[in-house]
Amino acid sequence: MLNYFIGTLAAVLPLTAAAPYGLSSRSSLEGCKDLSFGSNFAWEIEDFTYSASYHFTTPAHQVSGGSVNFNLTNPGLTEKVACTAYSTWLNDFFYGNVNYNCTKPDGSTTETSFAFSRPSGQLNVNQTWTCTDEDPQYPTTFHGYGAVNLTLSCNETNYQNPDWQEGETYSLRTISCAPVTLPLKPYDKTAVA
Repeated sequence: MLNYFIGTLAAVLPLTAAAPYGLSSRSSLEGCKDLSFGSNFAWEIEDFTYSASYHFTTPAHQVSGGSVNFNLTNPGLTEKVACTAYSTWLNDFFYGNVNYNCTKPDGSTTETSFAFSRPSGQLNVNQTWTCTDEDPQYPTTFHGYGAVNLTLSCNETNYQNPDWQEGETYSLRTISCAPVTLPLKPYDKTAVA
């Protein structure tokens, strides 16, 4: 019987030693609920970039696409979400009529999506997050909606192959915009306890 107990203990000890100490699955900060209810609540849009490429492999064959990338930080959460999208819808690629889901950290319950219009520069953000800092058994879930018109500083380059041959690039136009970081205050925010 003693050998059985020692064998069981020896089998379980490595598992308990591997368990992280003090790790919490909560993603909200202390004060999450107060910060989320606060009149100064604002997300942080970090390093918003837009880029596009118009690549002609022949005078009539185009392979083009645009991309948007940024991180979104909520002041009441410890996590950061990564928002990224790629589109081949010519000519501006993003028209504000498609919602793209952002990537959340593993185990997070936060849901974030965005839409961007390249012609107007308008970025719309929609986020649902939960605060568990006051009572994890009775969390508060928030829904926020925000919009901002971004002024992007972009560089454009153009290349035309003067001696184009089959299999080469015929022309290439690229657009690359400098990163923009700014706060975004929601125009609408609701809470459900």
